[in-house]
Amino acid sequence: MQQPFEQTLTLRLMLLLSLFMGLAILPHGMNLSLPINLYLIALFGWRLSSLYLPKLQPGRWLLLLATFGAIFLVYSHYQTLIGRDAGVALLANMLLLKVMEVKKRRDIYVSVFISYFVVITQFLFSQSIVLALYLLLVIICLTALLLEINRVKPSSRLHEPILKTLIIGIQALPIALILFVIFPRITQPLWNFATDSSAMTGLSDRVTPGAISQLIESPGVAFRVQFKHTPPPTAQRYWRGLVLWDTDGYSWYTDRSRPMGYDAVEVIQIGDPIAYEVFLEPHNKPWLYSLDLPIAAPTNSRLSRDFQLLKNRPVTQPLHYNGRSATNYRTPQLPPVLRKRALQLNDNVTQRQRDLVSQWQAASLNDKQIVDQALRYFNTQPFVYTLTPPRYIENAIDEFLFEGREGFCEHYATSFTQLMRIAAIPARLVLGYQGGEYNTLGDYFIVRQHDAHAWSEVWLEGRGWVRIDPTAAVAPERVNYPIRLNFGEEGSPALFNIGSGGFVGSMVRQIAYAFDSANVQWERWIIGYSREHQFSLMHSLGFDTFTASQWSFITIGMIAVSLLFVGLRIAWQGKQRQTRTKRIYDRFCRRLSRLGITRRPYEGPLDFAKRASRRRPDLAAQIMRIIDLYIQLRYASRRTDMECQLFARQVRQFRPRRR
Repeated sequence: MQQPFEQTLTLRLMLLLSLFMGLAILPHGMNLSLPINLYLIALFGWRLSSLYLPKLQPGRWLLLLATFGAIFLVYSHYQTLIGRDAGVALLANMLLLKVMEVKKRRDIYVSVFISYFVVITQFLFSQSIVLALYLLLVIICLTALLLEINRVKPSSRLHEPILKTLIIGIQALPIALILFVIFPRITQPLWNFATDSSAMTGLSDRVTPGAISQLIESPGVAFRVQFKHTPPPTAQRYWRGLVLWDTDGYSWYTDRSRPMGYDAVEVIQIGDPIAYEVFLEPHNKPWLYSLDLPIAAPTNSRLSRDFQLLKNRPVTQPLHYNGRSATNYRTPQLPPVLRKRALQLNDNVTQRQRDLVSQWQAASLNDKQIVDQALRYFNTQPFVYTLTPPRYIENAIDEFLFEGREGFCEHYATSFTQLMRIAAIPARLVLGYQGGEYNTLGDYFIVRQHDAHAWSEVWLEGRGWVRIDPTAAVAPERVNYPIRLNFGEEGSPALFNIGSGGFVGSMVRQIAYAFDSANVQWERWIIGYSREHQFSLMHSLGFDTFTASQWSFITIGMIAVSLLFVGLRIAWQGKQRQTRTKRIYDRFCRRLSRLGITRRPYEGPLDFAKRASRRRPDLAAQIMRIIDLYIQLRYASRRTDMECQLFARQVRQFRPRRR
């Protein structure tokens, strides 16, 4: 039996192997530290150089030194060799070091299988559709390399093993789909154990002056929202995150040890509620975001007394959930314990703050008029809404109100909340997002980190908690238009994107919307396919009454049917390929049998041709020419109509006579 070709360690094959290994490691460049990335680049460059300059090929001791260097570098950076980041860094180094010592076909097998593991580890960091498509391409290339080194002869064209790999993958696709849909899902992804939250950004549970203005620099996606019906106008798209009750005079936060009163939440809705679906990116915090004001909690979450949606654990994986909110509402009476908390003041209250509030109280008949007086003050005084506010050191609120008057949304919200408490109006601070960018292709809104916002809520008799956005009194454009990320000098006014940006800008946005929409569907139907979705699908199909053993038989049966279909298709293709050629060959064998040369059942075409040539040397050339054509047509992967016609003509002209 002929073995696979031995010229496996050609320069072309080693270049392809090195290239595919590098492509498998490449996405980890964003996940590993700079020193480890530089070490990997050095190893890769060393490998490519040694292919062209064999003198640079490292020996056993030099490879051993490079291996200890990789281990020392990983351990010195992560202080461990166990875990997601350290393990992936070590695995990537071991792969490149293994490629550098490839000498036999067995080494290529080992290198390719290690590359498969490296590809899988990419999903420990990201599960985006772009990364999945890229890694699918890498897997196809690696598998094509395995096919290539197992061929009897090397392929003449580079794309041939890739096409065969695609055919194999398509044949395996039905089984993969069956297992994906009906195989029992686990409650948490396998990669959840190693989630690293250090790179996650979002709102913090403690607000200091300038905190949100730093977050405004990030264009990253916080979450996406798809409304079931007509979306509310921009002025009502306030996305509630968390509520802050307490202050130390500089920061605002919520002291979890203090009581919140009873947990019953009642909202008097005015009009129909708004239903929507949220696709939340991981932010490593326990709160969810909802349209202000939520009236129901999604599955596996709860609605707190101050209308926060909270989960039992931080959100470390993409999450999507359904929400229901009321944009026109009244809240119930305020318990005394919460009223007292909403009037808390610190020692940073100055006399000029009290004098300002006294002026408003003297000109007002009720709390609503005091609120209007405060908003008028922010609107008529020379306040500036800026992305680059100055730093207020000693008394941030007092310096902002009477001296600097340049600030971002948290400056206006915190100062307004404190002024309301001075006026004996219960008030609290709310953090979240405002607005959102509409994706015309996917029919949903994209809320980014630079949409982060802070506003106030005040308690008014007869209405309950009322949202007040003092920033809108200074810069109404903030509510209706997205911010232009052009920071300028310190204290310069913020700019807003009012126009469309022209034809080029519109085209760029449409392309970005298409990619984002595809990624949302990927996360929704593939990444987000959970046990709940599986149960819901089985229930809709009427399969939820089956036992575990019945499901096992169903799964095995569906896989068997798929394999049978693939096997029949392969057999049918083989039969179709050999039908005409085999028929002509049988005709040739019958003509030889009339000469007394009968083909034996176990005899192959080449052995039969040699025996027939010995019996009839005068026909040897003609016999060998016909047999060579038959072997090419019968066993070659490619054949032409001209070769088939030539074979038929040669057999037709073969009319030997007896001696």
